[in-house]
Amino acid sequence: MTEPTVGWGRLLWRGATKRCPRCGGGHLYRGWFRMVDRCGSCGLRFEREPGFFVGAYLINFAIVIVLLFVVCMGYVAMKAVDASAPLMPIMVVGLVLAVAAPVLFYPFSRTLWSAIDIGMTPLTADEVDGAAAALARGEVGVAATTPPVA
Repeated sequence: MTEPTVGWGRLLWRGATKRCPRCGGGHLYRGWFRMVDRCGSCGLRFEREPGFFVGAYLINFAIVIVLLFVVCMGYVAMKAVDASAPLMPIMVVGLVLAVAAPVLFYPFSRTLWSAIDIGMTPLTADEVDGAAAALARGEVGVAATTPPVA
């Protein structure tokens, strides 16, 4: 069985909207930080290998760096217009962004990383078979921190 090819635009859109990159199914989180182990619609296992979500942390870090760069460039623009522009408001905005942005963007970075990974490394036959078997056993839509039912 071959997987249907999904374009990069659709993969990234699914990731940005916290949907399964394989089928577009939703409800992938049981809270802000608890992602399910498998998609409830297609059975895709999101953590394809140990350490899989390190890429998601990199995406999260990159988003924060870009936001802080924009804040810094805003300060440079303010200083160009007014040499006596205060530094403290920019420091407060930067600190709030540095703390809040990773927390707010966390679930999106995980689903984006899953989408990017599937785009770069399509599912193997074993992964497709495992997803179908998990659907058949009803092992889908369970939070990853929940132990498997015996």
